[in-house]
Amino acid sequence: MNFPHSPGFGYLIAFLAMIVGTLSTIPFTDAARKWGPVAINHFRLLVGFIVLSLLVMILEKLSPIALFSIPSATEYAYLCTSGIIGLVIGDYFGFHCLAILGAKRFSIFNTISPGAALAFGFLLVGESIDIIGILGMAISIGGMIWFIQASDTKEIDAHLVHEYGKKSKGVLFGVLSALFQGFHMALAKKALTEESIPISPIHATWIRVLGAMIAYFIFTFATGKFKSNVLNPIRAERSTILKATLASIFGLVLSIVLVMWSLSLCKVAVAQTIISLSPILILPVAYLLYKEKITWKTFFAGLVSIFGVYVLIWRDDIATIFGLHLH
Repeated sequence: MNFPHSPGFGYLIAFLAMIVGTLSTIPFTDAARKWGPVAINHFRLLVGFIVLSLLVMILEKLSPIALFSIPSATEYAYLCTSGIIGLVIGDYFGFHCLAILGAKRFSIFNTISPGAALAFGFLLVGESIDIIGILGMAISIGGMIWFIQASDTKEIDAHLVHEYGKKSKGVLFGVLSALFQGFHMALAKKALTEESIPISPIHATWIRVLGAMIAYFIFTFATGKFKSNVLNPIRAERSTILKATLASIFGLVLSIVLVMWSLSLCKVAVAQTIISLSPILILPVAYLLYKEKITWKTFFAGLVSIFGVYVLIWRDDIATIFGLHLH
C-alpha cells in the first residue's frame, strides 16, 4: 500500500503517535510504581526488541542477517545514540518522574520538549520555523500549562512523596526527561535524512531499541544491580507482567514507529508539539479512573492548546491570508 509522503500526513501520524503513547502512560505508571523505573525500562526494551525484530523480518521479508546488515554505519551511529539518549537516559528520568508525580503532572514537562526539539532540530538538521510557527508553539505550550494547572490533582497528590523521591526530584527529572526527548527526536531525524535511501521507520525504531537495550543492560550488569533492580522486582510482582507487556507493545513499539514515521515526513518541532498534546487525552482517562472533574477552564485551555497547534501546522496558509512573506 502506498501512503502519502506529505507533511500533512506526517501531522496525522504524529497525532496517532500521541494517542497511542498517551493511552500507554497509565499502565506504565502503575508498572513503574510496582517494579520501579529501572525494572520497567529494562523489561519494555527487551519486549520491544523481540517484537520489533519479528515485525521487521515479517513485514520487510528480511533474514536475521539482513536485519542487521542493511542499515548503514551512519544510521547505526545516529539511531543507536538517539535510542540511548531517548529510551535510556530520557526515559530513566521520565519513569522516575512518573513514579513520583503521576501521569498527569509528568505530562506538563512535555511542554518543554517542542522548544528543545526546535533548538536541536536547527543545530543538527538545519530545520527552522518562521515567527508564525513559533507563535503557534507558544500558544500551544501556554494552553497546555494552563490546562494542567486548572486540572484536578486528586490522583497526583496521593503520590507526591514516597519511596521514589520527593516532589523536587520529580520536577528536576521531568525537566531533564523533556530536554532529552527533544534531543533524541532531532538525532532520529538526522538519521532519516543522512542517507539517500533511508531505512523504513519500523527498521529505524528497531535500531534505536537495539542500541538502547544493549547500553542499558551492559550498564546494569556492570554496576552489579541487575538482580536487585530488575529481576527481584519483576519476580515479586509477576501479576504486572501482562500489563507491562501490553504497555510495551503499544507504548514503545507502535508509538515510536509512528513517531519515526512522522519525523520522516515533517519537521521535528512540529511533530514534538503535536505529541506534547498528550495531557488533553490523559484528562478523560483520569476522569474515568480517578473521577477527576473536567471544568470549563480545562476545556477552554485544551481548545487554546489545540488552536496553537492549528497555527503551527497551517502557518504558511495563515501567512498567505495576511499577505506576509516569511521565507
